[in-house]
Amino acid sequence: LAIVLVRVLASIVLEYRWYFPADFDASAFLGGRRHTFSGSYRVAFYVHIISGPVAIALASFQLPSGGRRRLRKWHRWSGRVLAVFVVALLTPSGLVMAHSAYAGPPAAIGFALLSLLTAATLIVSVRHARLRNFHSHRRWSQRCWLLLVSPLILRLMSGVAITTGIESTWTYQFNAWASWLIPWMGYELWRKLSGR
Repeated sequence: LAIVLVRVLASIVLEYRWYFPADFDASAFLGGRRHTFSGSYRVAFYVHIISGPVAIALASFQLPSGGRRRLRKWHRWSGRVLAVFVVALLTPSGLVMAHSAYAGPPAAIGFALLSLLTAATLIVSVRHARLRNFHSHRRWSQRCWLLLVSPLILRLMSGVAITTGIESTWTYQFNAWASWLIPWMGYELWRKLSGR
């Protein structure tokens, strides 16, 4: 799973060659956005694509480093940086971008809710860490990580839809919700069934 997620993240970052400067012909994501790629959306887009991979990398370091004494200092430092990235950069830019999501309001609401829940899970995680309730801190950190990697899952699901020829407005709307709801609900079900 880690290898697949790293590969998907690398393929996303590889597409940045079409974003600096914006190439509306070569980029699949920017195609069709030539007339709307301005103002606050343009700023939000660049903030989002820069802060997103950094947040995923920091959160991915956070999970295995939490209980290790020799990494405690780095865990705390990277957690603070992650909190700033998510709350100050990733969530606001995600909300701006969600407003102009492909496939209309159903997708826009799914992405906006994803942005808000990502910030909320991180804030609750930080709160539990400050209260030294590390068991709850770990649980909320795991939820936050799942939400942070949901764009990678969205990319995988979209790739399957394109490959199988079922790509449509409806599948994009479905993926805007399923890419984060299915992993989150799977996590909660696993916790319940495993008695954790």
